[in-house]
Amino acid sequence: MIATYEALVLEKTPLVTFGYVLQVAISLCIVLALIYLIAKYLLPKMSINPKGRLIEVVDRIGIEPQVTAYVIKFNKNLYLVASGNKGVTLLDKFKEGELS
Repeated sequence: MIATYEALVLEKTPLVTFGYVLQVAISLCIVLALIYLIAKYLLPKMSINPKGRLIEVVDRIGIEPQVTAYVIKFNKNLYLVASGNKGVTLLDKFKEGELS
């Protein structure tokens, strides 16, 4: 079996060198820094919280995996509403000062 010079050189030199590991580590740090900066500064500005003129969601809580309860404010009244797979149900109605 005759070995070429290139094959002999590849056998003796390691495929992963310190420079390669350093380059990967620096690249990883740059990518993580970009992800952090985007998550901290850009995403909060992009979040869309629709503010309606008439209806406002005061509070919400998950009751079951696919059921959520909402407190909705409309014309100085508060409505307790449950939303799930089967639809939306009005549970109760309160005046604005009744709930604390």
